[in-house]
Amino acid sequence: MKADRLISILMLLQINNQLTANKLANKLEVSVRTIYRDIDSLSGLGIPIICDRGINGGIKLLGDYKTSLTGINRNELYSLFIPTGDKILNDLGIEKVKESTMLKFLGSSSSNQINEIKNIQNYIYIDMYTWSDDNITVNTEILATLQSAIWNLNMLNILYQKIDKIKEVSLSPLGLVCKRGNWYLIAINNEIIKTYKVSSIKSATLTNNIFDRPSDFNLENHWKDSTSNFKSKIPKYKFKYKINPSILELIKNRKFISIKNITNNLGHTYVDIEFDAMWQGIEFAFTYGRDIKIIEPSIAIEELKKKATEIIELY
Repeated sequence: MKADRLISILMLLQINNQLTANKLANKLEVSVRTIYRDIDSLSGLGIPIICDRGINGGIKLLGDYKTSLTGINRNELYSLFIPTGDKILNDLGIEKVKESTMLKFLGSSSSNQINEIKNIQNYIYIDMYTWSDDNITVNTEILATLQSAIWNLNMLNILYQKIDKIKEVSLSPLGLVCKRGNWYLIAINNEIIKTYKVSSIKSATLTNNIFDRPSDFNLENHWKDSTSNFKSKIPKYKFKYKINPSILELIKNRKFISIKNITNNLGHTYVDIEFDAMWQGIEFAFTYGRDIKIIEPSIAIEELKKKATEIIELY
């Protein structure tokens, strides 16, 4: 809607001070001509907005103009108030801030907006905890120290638990990531950006040394790139099975398996499946008993025979 777009233009200009018509058009996914028409509309409403020509030109608001926004739509309310689970806020020590923010927002909201917010919080809830009784806990004091170091650009000294030893490490912290309830610290060590599991940090001490944060570092992009790179390096185990055709649909409907190929040869059905671990492929064969046979890899066949012998001896 045009009204939403006009508000978006005002917000973008307040945040960025000045933007070209092309950048506004790209951000709002409209034509440059539409942007100029919107600028005329804003100007006609008395908004002090101007367009400067030239290489360094652009669209900007005059002076310290600010607007209080009351035209927030339903999707925007969703983005602000959809419940993200209390665990993250509790870990970060800002659960009370959420409550005070809600009160401030509700105090200046219309009755329709208040009803929408109540609906959002009653219709959707995101639970960050696992089904296990051993839910992930974090040392909130250490997490608070990490946050302080990140915000204030202080270098850190940490004691980090390796598999068989504790190592002292000096870091320049860049950010924190929470994945399925687990917290990870992204930091520079010896000029290399590394990832540290917060639950393995036994102590964290702020130093008075200030570091220069890389101006081009983007936490979200780094995390996506590093996790993608990590996944690509995980070895894959390719299995070829000869199966009874009667279970083909069952296999095709199985979740969390990667079927690479299905072939038929001389009345027999073969399925190629890729697994992250050898034991997964062997366990998969056990699931269907006589209706499935491992053809490749040979090492899996030998391991399966070994397991079968152990089971027979046990019973």
